Amino acid sequence: MKIKSNSIQLKFIGNLIVVFVFLSLFISILQFVLINNLVIKAANERIKLNMKSGWYYFDEKKRKLEMILDFLEDTFSKKEMLEGTEGLISLSKYTESKDLDYLWIISKNSNVLPKEVLSEFNSFFVSEDSKNNTGFIKKNIRDLQEKIPFIFQSGRTIPEDESISVFASKKIIYSNFDEEVILIAGCWLDGANYFVDQIQNIVFEDSFYKKKRVGTVTIFNGDERVATTVLLSNGQRAVGTQVSEAVKQQTLIRGIPWIGRAQVLDDWYLACYEPIKDIHGNIIGMLYMGELEAVTKDARTFVLFLTLFIILLIMFIALFVRLRQTTRLLKRIYKLRKSAIEFSQGNFSTRVEQDSTGDEISELVSVFNSMLETIENDRLKLIKQQELVEEANANYLDMLGFVTHELRNSLGSALFNVISLKEGVYGETSEEVKEGLNIVEDSLKYLKEITNNYLQLSRLEQGELYFEKKEVNLQKDVIQPVLNDISKLLEMKKLKVENEIPENFVLPADINLMRVVYENLLGNAVKYGKEEGNIKISASRTEGGQIQLIVWNDGPPIEPQLITSLFHRFKRYDTKTPDGKKGAGLGLFIVKRIIELHGGEVSVHSEKDKGTSFIINIPV
Repeated sequence: MKIKSNSIQLKFIGNLIVVFVFLSLFISILQFVLINNLVIKAANERIKLNMKSGWYYFDEKKRKLEMILDFLEDTFSKKEMLEGTEGLISLSKYTESKDLDYLWIISKNSNVLPKEVLSEFNSFFVSEDSKNNTGFIKKNIRDLQEKIPFIFQSGRTIPEDESISVFASKKIIYSNFDEEVILIAGCWLDGANYFVDQIQNIVFEDSFYKKKRVGTVTIFNGDERVATTVLLSNGQRAVGTQVSEAVKQQTLIRGIPWIGRAQVLDDWYLACYEPIKDIHGNIIGMLYMGELEAVTKDARTFVLFLTLFIILLIMFIALFVRLRQTTRLLKRIYKLRKSAIEFSQGNFSTRVEQDSTGDEISELVSVFNSMLETIENDRLKLIKQQELVEEANANYLDMLGFVTHELRNSLGSALFNVISLKEGVYGETSEEVKEGLNIVEDSLKYLKEITNNYLQLSRLEQGELYFEKKEVNLQKDVIQPVLNDISKLLEMKKLKVENEIPENFVLPADINLMRVVYENLLGNAVKYGKEEGNIKISASRTEGGQIQLIVWNDGPPIEPQLITSLFHRFKRYDTKTPDGKKGAGLGLFIVKRIIELHGGEVSVHSEKDKGTSFIINIPV
C-alpha cells in the first residue's frame, strides 16, 4: 500500500520514531553524565581510600617501632644498654633483624648532653610532656651526630643531606640510678623504595595496564621524589624528579591535599598528594598515590558503550513492539477508511469486518457499520421518493407546457378579437364600450405575460429553451422593441427613460432571450418605480473584457433581507403594480437562468436615495 506524504500512518509512525529517538538521545546523554560523574566520583573516593591505606602503612610502621622500643626496655637492663659489650652486640643484631635504619641510645645526663644540644635534640625527636613520640623528621643527622654523644648507634649509613625518616622515641628512666636514657629507632624515607613497593603491592598489587603501572606511589622530600614506583622510559625509578608547580604551591606550601588529574612524567594519573608533617606540624614532604587514568577512562568508556547498547537495544525492542501495535491499529483504521471511500464511491453494500478485540475500535466498527446500514436504507427510501418526485415533476412540466401553450393560443385569439372590436372591425363601438374593452385588453395582456413566463419556465426546466448565440445590436434588436411594447405603461406612470446605450453597441447573445431579459427588468422598473420617476439603461465594456449591462430606476429601495431571494423561483417582491395585480414571481428567476446560459451573472444593488440597479456581466 502506497503511503501518502500527509497520511496519518506516516505522521503517527514518524512522530513515534522521533519521540523514541529523542528519548534515546536524552537517556544516553543523561546516563553519560551520570556515569561520567559516578566514575569520576568513585575514582576520587578510591584514590582517597588508597591514600588512607598508605598512611595506614606508615601508622603500622610507627607502631612497629614503638613495639621494638618497648621490647628493648623490657629486655635490656641499664648495664646492657650503657656498659656491657655483649649487650651492645645483641642490640646491633636486633637492629639488623628488625630491618631498622637506625637505633640510637642517648643519655640525657646533663654532664653528657649539654643543655643547648638537648634543646636542639628535643626539637626533633622528643617533647618534654610526653614519654613516647612517633612521627616524621627532616634533619641532616650528620650535623646532629657531631653534637650528640651517642651511647649506642647502629644501623645503615646516615644520609649526607637533610633526609626524612619515620621514627619512634622512648624515654627510659632507671629509678636506681640518676640516669635518663632515650631510645630512638627509625627508617630513612630517602631512597626507601621498598616502602613504596610494599605500599603499591598492598594497594594496587603491582598491576600493569597496557605495559604501564596501574598505580604508583611516591615519597617526596620537599618537592623532590626520594622514593617512587614511577618509572622513567629507560625503566629506572624517577628518583630526583620534581613535582609540578601547581601541586607544590597547594600541598607543599599551603598544606592542602591535591586531588585530580595530574601528569606524572608522560602519563596522566588520577592523583592525590598529601603533605607529610613532622611532630611539630611543619610540612617536610609529600606522600603521593596515583591511579592510571587510562584504566578509569577505558572502564568508563566500556560502561558507557555497554549501557548505551543496552538502552538502544531496549528502546529498539520497545519501538519495534510499539510499531507492531501501531501498525495493527492503523490497519484497523485503514479498513474503516477503505469502507468509507468505497461507500462514498457508490459501493453501498460495503461493510467493515467485525473483529473480536472488544476495544474502542471494535465499538467504532460496530457503530460505523450500523451507520452505513442506516444510510443505505435511507438512500433507498430517498431513491423511491426521488422517483416519485421526478415522475410528479415530469407530469407537472408536461401539464404546465400543455396548459400554457393552450392558454397562450386562446389568449392570443381573445386579445386579437378585443383589439379588432376596439378598432371597429365588427362595427362602430361607443366610448363606454371601448373603456370596457380596454380593461379586458389589459387583463388579457397580464394573463398573456404570466402565461409566457410559465411557458419559458417549462422550457427552462425541461432544457428545451432554444438558444442561438450571435452578434446582436443591443439598441436596435433588443431595447427599442421592448420600449415600444411598454410605451403605454411608461406614459401611464409618466416615467422618463434615459437610454445611454450606443447605437452601434454589439454583443454575442440570443436576440429573443435578451428581449425576455429586458422585458422583465424594464417591466419591473415600471412596476416598482415611483410615479414620474426615471429609468436609466446603459451598456459598456469593462477593463476585465466583460460586457456590463445596467437597468436602474429611482424607486424605493429593496429591503436587504429580500435581495438574497429575489432571483428565486416564485419569489415576488411585495409591491403591487399600478393596476393592483402582482407578478407571478418568475421574471427575475428566468432572467438569472438566461444570463447563466450566456455564461454571465446578474446582481442587484439597492440603497436609499440612490435607487435600484440590476447589473449584468457577460463575458465576451
